[in-house]
Amino acid sequence: MMTVKQCLSMAVVCAAVTCQPAQGQNAALFPALSDYSDEAIRLHGLAALFPNHVLFEEPQLETTSESRVAARVEDLPRAIKYIRLYRWDEAKSVLAEFQTHSALILDLRFLKSNHTAMDTLSCFATAKQAKTLTTVGTVPADLSTSGGASSTLRDAPVIVLCNRETAGPFEAVLHQLQVTGAIIAVGESTAGRTGFYSKASPNAWILCGEVRPDSDTSLVGVGFEPRIQLESDAKENYLSYHLYEAGTDITQLLRNEDSSSDRDPAGETDSSSIEPDRILQRGVDIIAALQILQQQSEL
Repeated sequence: MMTVKQCLSMAVVCAAVTCQPAQGQNAALFPALSDYSDEAIRLHGLAALFPNHVLFEEPQLETTSESRVAARVEDLPRAIKYIRLYRWDEAKSVLAEFQTHSALILDLRFLKSNHTAMDTLSCFATAKQAKTLTTVGTVPADLSTSGGASSTLRDAPVIVLCNRETAGPFEAVLHQLQVTGAIIAVGESTAGRTGFYSKASPNAWILCGEVRPDSDTSLVGVGFEPRIQLESDAKENYLSYHLYEAGTDITQLLRNEDSSSDRDPAGETDSSSIEPDRILQRGVDIIAALQILQQQSEL
């Protein structure tokens, strides 16, 4: 049996051990480690092991847009309709109007939205399919994960333009539609903002739920990967957005294929000074190739 003195000695030793920072790490080797609690160290360890599952800045998705309209529609060569989206919830009528257009490009490169857009994106399906997303953990109660049945099915896939600015739960729907062949995505992987977070401490938020295209595919921090991948630097992304927003004719952002001699020299000079939007141009090229293939099948 231990004496009282032995018990007190054991208590002092235990207290000394518990006071040692990070299980007795040398303070000289780990300066200021004592400033961090065990919980803070645990959270930083989880953040390193599982990127984008623990965040130290509030995970707010800025969905505001300076545009006065929800979407803009432009005519491109080869009877292509180009739609640049700013706000999902307000653009439903615009998308419904062009749902059956045979040559369609949806530009989502600068779209952030808290909507899954199941009821909108499912309208562009090329075949009847299960239109239900999978949720894991705790997600908002009003999050729509089932899309309405589309009465009109498209004959050709929609071209979707995306990049790292494309962010929101609807990324899971894009993944689902590309797998089934309803869309062909061009550009960069999206932001991977398909998760929802709960506050764990004053300066940390932990992943508590997410929306997935299927039970096994998590897009958190990874994003939706387009079939046709084109990397863009910051300058290209800036110009592809702001040139059009500043009033540049969108056809000037395409490769100049008109070699006729009756063009206005001044206009030609202005156009040649603008670098083509490579992602948009690739989308146009894909539609042109699909149109040629469709014509050959009729011969």
